[in-house]
Order: sequence, then structure tokens, then C-alpha cells
Amino acid sequence: MRVFPALFLSLCVLASSCAGSQEDFVPQRPEDLVGHSVAVTANSSIDLDLSKYEGVELLRIGIGELTVAVRSGRAEFAMIQEIQFDANRLKDLGLRKCFSGYLKGNAAVAVRHEDTLLCRRFNEFLGEFIASGERDRWLHDWSSNPDSMAVAQRSIPVNTEGETIVTGVALVYPFIFMKDEQLAGLEIDMMERFCRWGGYRAEYLITDLPGLIPSLNTGKADALVSHIQVTEERSKQVLFTIPYFEGSICCFGRDPEAAGARKGLVQTVRDSIYANLIMEQHWKLLLQGLLVTLEISLLSILCSILLGAGFCFLRMRRSRALSATVKLLTETIQGIPVLVILMMMCYVVFAKSHISGTLVAIFSFALFYGARFCGLFRSGMLSVGRGQWEAGAALGLSKFQTFRLVALPQAFRHIIPVFKGEIVSLIKSTSIVGYVAVIDLTYASNMVRARTFDAFFPLILVSIIYILLSRLSARALNAMERRVNSKK
Repeated sequence: MRVFPALFLSLCVLASSCAGSQEDFVPQRPEDLVGHSVAVTANSSIDLDLSKYEGVELLRIGIGELTVAVRSGRAEFAMIQEIQFDANRLKDLGLRKCFSGYLKGNAAVAVRHEDTLLCRRFNEFLGEFIASGERDRWLHDWSSNPDSMAVAQRSIPVNTEGETIVTGVALVYPFIFMKDEQLAGLEIDMMERFCRWGGYRAEYLITDLPGLIPSLNTGKADALVSHIQVTEERSKQVLFTIPYFEGSICCFGRDPEAAGARKGLVQTVRDSIYANLIMEQHWKLLLQGLLVTLEISLLSILCSILLGAGFCFLRMRRSRALSATVKLLTETIQGIPVLVILMMMCYVVFAKSHISGTLVAIFSFALFYGARFCGLFRSGMLSVGRGQWEAGAALGLSKFQTFRLVALPQAFRHIIPVFKGEIVSLIKSTSIVGYVAVIDLTYASNMVRARTFDAFFPLILVSIIYILLSRLSARALNAMERRVNSKK
């Protein structure tokens, strides 16, 4: 049996040696990428343009995974905005720039087609901003040292009065990022300048890149300032202002000369802890995400239990029409993935409302797991003898009182082993709320990864936290089960 670990280790060493012996190929133009794998941000302008090249194997991932995809060998090259390319940082990661100047394009503010007045106001501001030369100085300052500019930005008072403009943003360094638990970046700076110029007040809706345009079209956001490239396809969906930024794309890959420089395990862990937790106080962002995860989990558990019990009560009524309706509803809900339900609630059911993403997430999880708990409660109720119902009626209790005080506690003893697994599953399912712009633990780790280019440490840390949450909830339910069974 000892031969299997040794064989596995030998295969890993062989794979590593093969990976390190790849030809040192450096592409000089997009056409050179044909026959190679390239990591791109999903649904970005880079993704759309490279899709035209037959033979280019595209790996569509989040912006925070681009460097990791190249370093791990999942992709040979990756494409990012040239202003995002931090030569010193990427050199430390064993990466190098291959070529630049690709896909030159303009970024502009996006508004709804009917918001011509807001678009005109933006154009007036941007026209003055560009003509005065302030735009060029603004770009130079932010490109030179984004972190220092983010600190200096804090000394400028923001406008807290006037008409509110909800601005959709996606975290892409150095355009928009978190600094000292607050949004910063050159586009946040530009938006605050516009608000002071026009007498507006800015509120920000954080979402991912694919969710930007839907958040605008559904009315959750009034404008988008997340370095959105002006393309013909996007112009059909949104109205663009005049451009405020002209940029291009660069390609980077692994640097064979830096590949041999390996840090020790202790030093690697120490650097990861500093970069992902201590530097820029990322631990506060993760802590806030953890609190949001706990809030959604606890409230969803409570609401789903109440909703499941209500569904069960209606399902067991003598009215066939009511029972059939509840059965159809719960089976339909269970047949839809919880992620789809979450996005439907956010972008369809509550699209025109101003309900927060946290409440939408709680309602979505309560609805999905309430339908699942309905089946559990019903199977437990069927295990309760009819004599218990007759005893409740003899005591003068109503049907609902008998259900709540007599039958349900007995049924709970039968279903609690399966119930524990559903609760743990609900807690882990909350990791998808980032799709509707809720900054939970998982989404907070994505924000850290996008800033530090380190995917491994944040993911490992988040995994450990979820394991602890699952274990603690399982222990609490085990204690509840022992207490319930002791009262038999």
C-alpha cells in the first residue's frame, strides 16, 4: 500500500519537470496566441475580441484569478488593462509582460437610454474636465501611485446633499478598489468630482462585471463607472457619455528566469498573511464579510423553518385544491437551482424595488429551503399517529395549535438527523450571494484576491472559516437532538 503515495509523488515531480521544460515562447501580437491558452476576464471586451481568433483557447475567469491561472499552468498567457499591470508586483510573482498596445479603446460612463439629461450633464462635466487639462493630471497622478492618491482622496470632503445618483461599480484595481474599508480609485475620484460639480450625492452599488448592465437596465443603478469599454454591442443596451479614458490591453505570461526563485514555506506563509490580512487592513473586510454571512445564515434558517412549517400545514389540509397548489409550488421551487432563484429575485421580482441585496438573499434562501423543509416536516408529521390529533382536539385545541404544540415537536425528533444536513447546506450555500452584489465572506475574499493577486491564501482561509461554521452548527444541532430525545 505504500507504493501508491510514492507513485503519486513521482507523477507530481514528473509533471512539474515537464511543465518547467516548456519552450520559452513570447507572443508579440494577438495573432501569435493562436494555438495557445489565454486567460481573460469573462464577458469583457478582451473576451469578445479574442473570440474572433480561431484556435485561441480562452479561459474565462474572474479578474482576481488571472495571475493565478498563469502561474499554475491553467493558461499560458493572460490579458489585462495596461494600467493594471504592476511590473514590480508581477515580477515578484514570476510573471512578465509579453506585448502591449492591443485593443485600444475608450472608457465612458454608461446610463440608460432614456436618461438623456444625466448623460448631458456628464458630458458637460467631462468636456470641462478634459479641456482644462485636469483630466491629464488626474490620470498621471492616479497612474503613478494609486495607493497614495487613495489616501489623499480621503481629505477631500464628499457631497452629502443634493439628488442621489446610484452608481454601479465593479472592483478592478486601480480604477475601483477598497482602501481602509472604503471605496477608492480613479473612477471613484472622478465620480465624486462630478457630484461636487453638479450638486449631486453619490451612492455606490458594488457588483461583478456581468451584473453591471443588468443593474442599470433594471433601475438599481443610475450610472456605471467601472471602466466600461465603448463597443457597438454595448451601445445597443446603454447610452455612453464622451470617453474619459483611453487605454489598451497588455499580455503577460510566465518568466522562466524568475521561475527558479522559490521562497521557503515559512516565508511564503508569512508574506501571504501580511499581503492578505495585514496590508491595507484586509482582515477588517473579511470580518465584515463574515458578519454578513452569519446574518444571512441565521435569518435564512429562522425564516425557512417558519416558511417550511407553514407550507407543511397548508399541504396537510383536507382541501385538495390547496394541498395540490402547495405541492406544485414547493416542487417547482425545489426543481430550480438556488442560484437561479437568487438571481431571479434580484433582477426580476425585486428589480424595481430598493430592497437591499441582503434581504433579497435572505428571502431567496428562505423560499428555497422552506420548500425543502416542507417535505421534511410532512414526512415527520406522517409519522405522528392520528391519536395525537384526536387528543389535541379533545383538549380543546384548534388544528393549528395541535399542529404547533403536539404534532410538530414529535415530528421534529424524526427529521432532525436530515435537518442537520440541510442547515449546514444552507450555510454553505450563502457563498453565492456575491452574484447579487452582497459582500459576504466569499465575495470579500474575491476582493482581496483581486487586489493582492493571491488566490490560494484567501481561498484556504475562507475554506477553514466555512469548515468551522459547519462544525459549530452541527455541534449545536447535535446538542439540540440530544436534548429533544431526552424528553421522549
